[in-house]
Amino acid sequence: MLLIPDDPVFKSCFIPLEQPLFYSLQYWYTTELTDSQMATVRDAYDSWGEIEQMLPPRFRAQAPEADGEDDDYVLEGVAGQRLTRLYAVEAGDRVGRLEACYTMLRQAQLDRWPHPLADILREINALGSSPDRTDGVDLVDSLRRVLRVLSLQAPPHLLASIRQAAPSGPVKTIALNAEQEQEYRVYCEKVVHVLSAGDRFTYTTHRLLYPV
Repeated sequence: MLLIPDDPVFKSCFIPLEQPLFYSLQYWYTTELTDSQMATVRDAYDSWGEIEQMLPPRFRAQAPEADGEDDDYVLEGVAGQRLTRLYAVEAGDRVGRLEACYTMLRQAQLDRWPHPLADILREINALGSSPDRTDGVDLVDSLRRVLRVLSLQAPPHLLASIRQAAPSGPVKTIALNAEQEQEYRVYCEKVVHVLSAGDRFTYTTHRLLYPV
């Protein structure tokens, strides 16, 4: 079981994986991909969708940002301060299927020779860019960042507490004890490092989202 943060930086990587990346690969490029490539994409898309369904509605591309807030829970520290929420997800082998897809896509990007899949990814990235961007986006890198968060080891005492919370449980307020809050701080620091390391300003701004 893993923990997923209610973090706008994480969501900005996670949400675009559906329509711009997985949906496009599976439904727009059926004749360009090999049978093996299509099977890898299909398995990854199914796994991504199953993880998405375990999360609150705001993690979905078509859901309003505030949708589902009333059904959510509150996470508090020892001093009663409000903390960024975490969600426990039973990932099973879904992360492994996503990893297999990432490896395939990244290898296509790195291939020195002309590669049909690399051309497809460049086209998808260009279509996913905003009008004021000339460098495009890199949805494969977004997938990498998501996977690195999904691969973080969930701290055991913190996980035991978070598992009681919505959307999988009826508890509306979770108050962490000192040991759990320490695990929370270490875990959140890892999340920020995974998503924002490499850019000092981005890292500092992102870290401010967490009371750590």
